Amino acid sequence: MPRRQFKLARQINKLKTMEAADRLGVSQPTLNAWEGERKSPGLDNLENMADLYGVTTDFLLGRTDQTQMNPTRPVSLQQLPILHGRPVWSPTHGWMLVNAMGQKLICPDGSMIGFSDTDELFTIPPQFADSALPQGQPLSRLELHEQREIWLEPISCDTHLREELRGYYRIKSRWAENEYGNRFYLDTYGAKWLAFDQKL
Repeated sequence: MPRRQFKLARQINKLKTMEAADRLGVSQPTLNAWEGERKSPGLDNLENMADLYGVTTDFLLGRTDQTQMNPTRPVSLQQLPILHGRPVWSPTHGWMLVNAMGQKLICPDGSMIGFSDTDELFTIPPQFADSALPQGQPLSRLELHEQREIWLEPISCDTHLREELRGYYRIKSRWAENEYGNRFYLDTYGAKWLAFDQKL
């Protein structure tokens, strides 16, 4: 029987047990029991865990090492709170960040849209879901300083601008810069751009 990867998925997302339990709406002892394989989560809790950690249920159950969830499936309004702080994509508005506390989606220009006032949302734009976007989770801001070169994805609803600026960048002291001299400043990370270990 495959070994469950509940704890590994939480650690990949750098979440403490208390924080993950709170976001999942369960007690810390319950989450500890799941991670210790003393109890099994119900189907709803398993799906919530997959959404929170950004992985598939097969990954959680140890059936695969692939962490990526299905990017072509729209994110439901009920799932948005557990995606707090993560980017989602809208066909109308482009990339936005989820603010669960205010029940808002934050656009790159700083404007905000209520959860119920938007169209379908995805973790990856469907037209790029095959392989155009990087696999895996974006690097944390702290991890940026450990990298010499990253794959950079601009956060913009302008598809042509994104295509022009995406690519490999070198990390400098205060910015990321590509071979053409384009720069993204570190203090705009998460608002104007995201970084990945590699494209594929």
